[in-house]
Amino acid sequence: MAARKLFHPPSILPLAGLFVLTLGLTLLGTLTRPIESLSLFWPINAILLGLLLRQASLATPPGWLAIYLGMVAADLLTGNDLLTALWLNACNMGLLLTAWYLMVHLPGQPRLEHPLALLHLLLACAAGAAVAASLACTMDGARWFDGTLQTTWLSWFTEQFSTCLLILPALLTAPRSWHRPNLHELRLLRALPLLALLASLAAGLVIGGPGALAFPVPALLWCALRYRLFTLAVLTMLTGLVEIVGVAGSLTFYGVAQHSLDDSALMSARLGISMLVMGPLVVAVATTINRQLLERLEHRANHDTLTGALMRNALAQQTSALLERRRQQPGSSPLSLLMIDIDHFKAINDTHGHAMGDQVLRTFAAELRQQLRQGELFGRLGGEEFAVVLPGANRVEALHIAERLRATVERLQFPLADGGTLRITVSIGVATLGEREYDLPLEQALLRADMALYQAKAQGRNRVMMAEERPD
Repeated sequence: MAARKLFHPPSILPLAGLFVLTLGLTLLGTLTRPIESLSLFWPINAILLGLLLRQASLATPPGWLAIYLGMVAADLLTGNDLLTALWLNACNMGLLLTAWYLMVHLPGQPRLEHPLALLHLLLACAAGAAVAASLACTMDGARWFDGTLQTTWLSWFTEQFSTCLLILPALLTAPRSWHRPNLHELRLLRALPLLALLASLAAGLVIGGPGALAFPVPALLWCALRYRLFTLAVLTMLTGLVEIVGVAGSLTFYGVAQHSLDDSALMSARLGISMLVMGPLVVAVATTINRQLLERLEHRANHDTLTGALMRNALAQQTSALLERRRQQPGSSPLSLLMIDIDHFKAINDTHGHAMGDQVLRTFAAELRQQLRQGELFGRLGGEEFAVVLPGANRVEALHIAERLRATVERLQFPLADGGTLRITVSIGVATLGEREYDLPLEQALLRADMALYQAKAQGRNRVMMAEERPD
C-alpha cells in the first residue's frame, strides 16, 4: 500500500500572487512616503492582514514566507541594505502574525459579525502594533526623527494601530460577490447622510481648530443608522484618511501650522482620529446584528421549520398583496395557483416511519424551490399539502410548470434501510384567476385549484388537472 501523504504543498500560483501583491504594495508605499521618514500612512500591513483573515488558505508557512520575501525584495529594490530590509520587515511580520493569531483565536468571527468583534479587533491591532514598534526599537540606529526610543516606539505604534483600525473593518465586511446597486439607495433621501458627512469635513476645513476632528462624528452616526456595515466602514476609512493627511499636510488644517506640527501632535491626531471613528462602527455593528436577528425571527415566524416553505398566514398575506396590485392595475398579467398534494403520504409514515416522512417532505420542498423562479411563492398549507403562486403565468404556462414539477418529483428517489428505494408522486390542481377574482382571500382563491386537485386524485393521482375557466 502506498504511503499516505501527510503534507500537501500549496499551489505555487497563489503563493506567487501573494508575493507579487506584497511586492507591489510595498513598492507603492515606499515610493510615496515622505523623504527620510517613516510613512505617514502605511496600509500594506492592514491590507495583507485583511486578505489573510478573509482567505484562510493563504495563512500558511509558505504564505507567510511569500509575504516576507515580497517585502524584503521591495526594500532591496528601493536601495535599503539587506540587513535593514530583513529587520524592518521582521517588524511588519511581527504585526501581521500577532494580529492574525489574536483575530483567529479570540471568541467570535473575524468578520465583525460578533457583538465583541470590534473590541477584539482593537485588541489585536494594538497588540500587533506594539510588537512591531518594540521590534523596531531594537534595531541599530532606531532613533528616527532625531528623537528618543520612546518617540520611535510611539511613532511606529500609532501609525500601525490607526491604519489597521481604519482599513480592516472595510476589508473584513466587504461582500464576497458584487451586486448591482439598488436604485432605491441612490435616491436623495438615502444620500442625505453622505452629504452631511461631506459638509462636516468641509466645515472642518473652513472653521479649523482641534475640535474640527470631531465634526464628522454626528454625520457618521447618521450613516451608521442608514447604510450597510460595509458602506459605513468605507466611509469611516475615507474620513480617517482625509483627516490624517489633512493634519499632516495642510498649513492651517485643524488649526495646526505645519512648522509647529511635531511628532507628538501627529501621533495624538492619529490615535484621536482612529478612536473617533470607532463610535460609528460600534453603532453600525450593533444595528447590523439587530437587523439580522429581526430577519431571523421574521423568517422563523413566516416559514415552516421542516420544509422552509411559507406558512399559511405568510402565504396568504403575500398572495393578497399580489392580488391587490393586480386589482389596482386593470389589464395586468394573470396569476395562477397550484395546489399540490403528495400521494399516499400517510402510507409512507405508516410503513417507513415519521423520520422518512419528514425526509420526504424536506427533499420534496427543496426540489420544488429550486424549480421555481424569483417572485413565485411556495407555501405549506398543512401536512402534505402545498401551494404555489405563479404571478404572470397564464393557463398554458401554469399547466406547463405544474407538469414540470410533477415530473421532477416523480424522478426523486429515497434510499431505504433495507436497500430498497422509495419513490413518490404528486397530484396537482391548477387554476388561473380572472380580474374579478383578484379581491378574493387566499382560501377562496385556492378553492378552484383545490377542486381541480380533487379531480386529479379521483382519476388515479400522479397527474395535473386544470380547473375550468370561469366566464367573465
